[in-house]
Amino acid sequence: MIVDINGARIHYRREGAGFPILMFHAGIADSRMWQPQADEFAKQFDVIRPDMRGFGDSELPPRRWSPVGDVIALIDELGLKPAHVIGCSLGGGLAVELALDHPARISKLVLVGPSVSGANFGKKYPELRRDQGGGRREGPRGIERSGGTSLPGRAAASTRSCRRRAS
Repeated sequence: MIVDINGARIHYRREGAGFPILMFHAGIADSRMWQPQADEFAKQFDVIRPDMRGFGDSELPPRRWSPVGDVIALIDELGLKPAHVIGCSLGGGLAVELALDHPARISKLVLVGPSVSGANFGKKYPELRRDQGGGRREGPRGIERSGGTSLPGRAAASTRSCRRRAS
């Protein structure tokens, strides 16, 4: 399914019925990574798996955006009150930010190797990191994130470079 959220077309998958579960994918995948778990959870729950901006079938318009803002807009669009939240890696970091900023929207929080926002290893190890292009997204408490990072000869890291947003 596709929904327009904060100026972008966001794709999500939805199966089952019951108490809602939001599942956020890792930075090397999209919502399909959760298919085996979703098949089981959908027997008892309403399972919603969005593709974050720039992943799967979701757009990545070249303008500022907030991952948490997108999730809150999706929750509101679907009328979810509250939901269990499961996140892996990049999606785990999003789940943490959602829980910190909107605790009343979450019933249970399950994290699988979550990323940590605010981490910036680029100053200490500049040879291991290079910024990649893409849209800009705002994190919690005035931190702006830019594109992803990559480690030469390795899979892309989910750690994002962060810097204080200019006021």
